[in-house]
This record gives sequence, structure tokens and C-alpha cells, in this order.
Amino acid sequence: MSFLVLVLLYALALAGFALALFLALEVAAAVMETNDAEADAPLAGSIVVVIPAHNEAAAIAPTLQNVRSQLRASDHILVVADNCTDETAKVALTNGAEAIERNDPSRRGKGYALQFALDHLRASPPDIVVFTDADCLFAPGALQQIAAVAAREDRPAQALYLMKAPEEAGPRLQVAEFAWAFINNVRMRGLARLFDVTRFTGAGFAAPWRMLSGLDLGSGEIVEDLALTMTLIRKGAPPLFVPDAVVTSAFPTEDAALTRQSARWSIGSLRYSARASLGALMDGFSKGRFAQIGAAIDLMIPPLTIFVALLFVLAIICFFAWLVTGVSVAFQLVFWALVLTGASIVVAWLRFGRESLPPSALRGAIGFLLSKVSVFGAKGRASAKTWTPTRGGNDEAGE
Repeated sequence: MSFLVLVLLYALALAGFALALFLALEVAAAVMETNDAEADAPLAGSIVVVIPAHNEAAAIAPTLQNVRSQLRASDHILVVADNCTDETAKVALTNGAEAIERNDPSRRGKGYALQFALDHLRASPPDIVVFTDADCLFAPGALQQIAAVAAREDRPAQALYLMKAPEEAGPRLQVAEFAWAFINNVRMRGLARLFDVTRFTGAGFAAPWRMLSGLDLGSGEIVEDLALTMTLIRKGAPPLFVPDAVVTSAFPTEDAALTRQSARWSIGSLRYSARASLGALMDGFSKGRFAQIGAAIDLMIPPLTIFVALLFVLAIICFFAWLVTGVSVAFQLVFWALVLTGASIVVAWLRFGRESLPPSALRGAIGFLLSKVSVFGAKGRASAKTWTPTRGGNDEAGE
């Protein structure tokens, strides 16, 4: 076995152990988090809730009614009917929202829709902008809470965004619910406690207008939430986590929609991490930005199932290297990385997951893992090449 191969194995083993240790620290910090109540803060100024929507005429009304119930007379809702072929804009108007239509089939993506909304608001900007999705519901008081925190702290604020398995769903989606909560609830609690930063997780995000007005969100980035997070951190505005404010959505039950959703996140986050995380880490160190360092390391950790699979493969390779060279250090590093990761999952489940994923539903883990095969199959990879919404229509881009 050549020297260069050994050096590469040791580097990969050390990186795997370091990321597993960071993951374990996030989980430990989340478990030890104290539930200090947020001090109430009167919200001064106006709020605009921006909802990008592509062909959501059949589903958007409950979201609009939910949002309207938490707004004051001085606030309003702005729906971006993005490349729609249905009556999304009409339904939005009927339910008390302002609706603007964007038609640009060559530039598809949530980022373009959000930028279209910001450009529209420049003529009469609000004090606080809240982003959410067309299928999400705020818990009572959650919308005002994240807006109040953003105004009081003069920083972006992210609600706890959870995906729920429908009542009729089987164990596989219950496992998916826990997997989603593992990153958005457990890891974000830990990241916030350790580094005072969180990710924009897709919905339930509030920020002062002045922090958004100079941004260019118009891109086809399929993980626009990660891109926006790192942009804000680099501009000195790391998002705050507000776990008491909850926003929820339901997993789609169709296999094709689930594949699109998982592929968009899994493949998209891997691609974005590969090109952005190391640069963000080095920039954070050079500028002494503690929050950016933490967010960059967090970004380096692949989605959980991928991370565990990579560690298993690396462990096998390092085991054979041990047999050939007689040196076991690389294998030991990967072995303890697997132990740390497994312990992190168990601790997170014991503290945060037993209600949504009871022991009787753990059998769904096998189906959940098998479903990941389709994510990295031809259809999953194709859906992750460009931005596609979870619930798709029949047009050529998969929307």
C-alpha cells in the first residue's frame, strides 16, 4: 500500500472522527439546553409575510388563513405566484393576500421568487420580512414571536421548522419525521447553544428589511436556505434560533414527491457543502467570526444516512489497510466516529424523538434506508440537477 494512499486514509479517518465529534457535541449541547423563556418584546413596525408558491391553488388557502390569524392591521401577506399555470394568484387574493405573478420559465427556483418579492417591496418596504412556504402552518403566536425576536435583536430569526408524518403514514415516514427533527431541532439547538447561530431551514424565517434589501437571492440554487444562511453570516448577521416558535408542514405521501424532496436536500446539500464549506471555514478563521466557523463545520457534516454509510465504507477500507500494514490508527478513528454517531442518534431519540417515533415504529428504519436508494438513482439525481418543488406537476422541469 503506497504512502500517499495511507496519508489519504488517515486524513479521511481523522476528518470523519472530527465531524462525528462535532455532531456529538451538538447533540450534547441540545440535550443540556436550559428552557429559558424568551422575554416578551413589543413589536414595533410592520411585517410582510412572503410566500413563494408554484401551482399551489389547491393547498395554499389554509396557510393564508393561518398567517392572517397572526397578523395585525398594519401587516400583510405577499404571495409570489411563480411560473403558475393554475389559479394560485386568484386564491391568494380571495384569502386576503396581495399577489404578484412572476413568469420566467428560464429561471426557476425559490431564490428567484424571493428576490422578485424583495424587488416588489422596495417601493414601500416593511420593517420585518418573514419567509414561509405555501404548505406551512405557524403554531399560535409563532409568527409574531420570530418577528419580535428579529426586531428586538436586530438579527435574522429562524423558527423551529418540523415536518410531520400524516396520521395514516406508516413507520417509514415516522422515521423520516425523526430524521428531519434530528437536524432542524436537535442539531440546530446544539449549534445555537455552542455558536449562537442557526441555519435558515426553509420556512419560518424573519429578518429586518435592511439586512435583506441589499441581497441578491435570484439563483437556481436548490438549497437556497443554506446559501442564504452563509450569505447572512458573512455579512455579520448570523441567524438566531427561536425553538419555542414552531412552524410545521406534512410530508408528501407519494413516493415520487418524497424522492424529489430528499434528493433536493441530500444531493443539493452535498454539492453546496463541497464548494462552499471549506472556504467559509477559512474565511471565518481569518476574520475571527465564531458563528461562521461553527456554521461551516456544521455544513461539512453530510445528511445523517449518508454520513453513516460513508463511515461504514471507510471503516471497511481502513480495516483492510490495518491487515496489510499492521497499523490500526485509521481504523480506530473511524470506529470511534461510528460509536459517537450512533450514540448521538440514540441520545437524540431518547430526548427528542420517542413521541414521534415510538419503539414500535423503529422497524420503519429499514424502509427509510431502502428509500434512499431511489434518491441516488437516476430519477433522484435528475431532480437534483435543477430546482424542483416537492409536489410536482407535469411540466418538463419536473415541477
